[in-house]
Amino acid sequence: AIDILCNQRRLKEALQILHQISHPSPSIYSSLIQFCRQNRALEEGKKVHSHLKSSGFKPGVFISNCLLDMYAKCGNISDAQTLFDEMQERDVCSYNTMISGFTKGGSLEQARNLFDEMPQRDNFSWTAMISGYVRYNQPIEALDLYRMMQNFENSVSNKFTLSSVLSAVSAIQCLRLGKEIHGYIMRTGFDSDEVVWSALSDMYGKCGSINEARQIFDKMVDRDVVSWTAMIGRYFQEGRREEGFALFSELIKSGIRPNAFTFAGVLNACADHAAEELGKQVHGYMTRIGYDPYSFAASALVHMYSKCGNVENSKKVFNGMPRPDLVSWTSLIAGYAQNGMPDKALEYFELLLKSGTQPDHIVFVGVLTACTHAGLVDKGLQYFHSIKEKHGLTYTADHYACIVDLLARSGRFHEAEDVISKMPMKPDKFLWASLLGGCRIHGNLDLAKRAAEALFEIEPENPATYVTMANIYASA
Repeated sequence: AIDILCNQRRLKEALQILHQISHPSPSIYSSLIQFCRQNRALEEGKKVHSHLKSSGFKPGVFISNCLLDMYAKCGNISDAQTLFDEMQERDVCSYNTMISGFTKGGSLEQARNLFDEMPQRDNFSWTAMISGYVRYNQPIEALDLYRMMQNFENSVSNKFTLSSVLSAVSAIQCLRLGKEIHGYIMRTGFDSDEVVWSALSDMYGKCGSINEARQIFDKMVDRDVVSWTAMIGRYFQEGRREEGFALFSELIKSGIRPNAFTFAGVLNACADHAAEELGKQVHGYMTRIGYDPYSFAASALVHMYSKCGNVENSKKVFNGMPRPDLVSWTSLIAGYAQNGMPDKALEYFELLLKSGTQPDHIVFVGVLTACTHAGLVDKGLQYFHSIKEKHGLTYTADHYACIVDLLARSGRFHEAEDVISKMPMKPDKFLWASLLGGCRIHGNLDLAKRAAEALFEIEPENPATYVTMANIYASA
């Protein structure tokens, strides 16, 4: 009856029947505990554990391991630890359950202490500990443990171990070590495993060996959309956009449907290279097969059109989004600001605030840029002060560069110098270039010299500074 109720997901009634049985069998406890684990029903699982104790039932290692796993899967590692300490008998599974629970919760030191105490280990023990190190950005520790594993008899890597180790190699970008593991994979027959093969391709890509990553990719039999997207993205990251676009075309021909990550990667590459025509083709394909207007692929479309200067199309996509995200708002505002429509940029920023969307530091760069192009100095100062005072954000170097540009263009140099003197970080080349540009407009030779000296120090090889100074001297 309890099994039937569990299958029908009627846990409350199953527990009521449990309390009516004087001496429940191990199978009843096992069924209930496993159901609680599967459904992450921690409170009910505790009740089963409590009943087990009060009934005088002496659980063997199997039932105790089921309880351990239930607590660990429900994220209650403290109760799992208490039970583990109380267990008269433990096996490899008991230790593995605790190590896995500790690593998933980020308690790597406790996991390692337990791992080192183990009387014997199996592949799961090694893999759980190695993958835990990888998950919490400790690749060196993961690789040290993998080397230790190789020195132990009867310790053979499986596909999960190798995938984790390749991720660790990717993190430290050690191509030599990656090639050693590649050799091991070939010798042990894991070259036919798609999970390992995908991790291997990823390792070569992240270690900067994109041609070898492509060779591995081409040999993969069952390439899924994740593998395609990763390979396409690697080309774009390396600046090899033509090959990235060509591979995207191959993906479409393959019959595998691109996902939001694929579209976003390709559209961002179009934006970076102002490839609007290609972006339009991608947009057309997305429209034909259908795409989620809530997804970040839609945001990438808004960004692509804005960066390519087609703010009208950007606005059309934006208006078709049921709930535009902050990235979409920012892209549209920046598009208006950078394409000679500052009033529209500020109008949409006010709409953003009314929508209840919390602005971030990036959107304010577009807002301040719009104020600069419109010559709205006081309005720009108002927005600048609101960044910290109203919205609780921290000023960035870009904010300072924008406000100095705004003040310098309007000839308000004392205020610009005051802003610079209060900056918590060292002014960058963009700020000094903005100040120098304002000095050229208004013929402020003294301040221009200060800005130029700073620029000569930051980038002495840039001829633009010399040309600007020559023009200022000529006009003086």
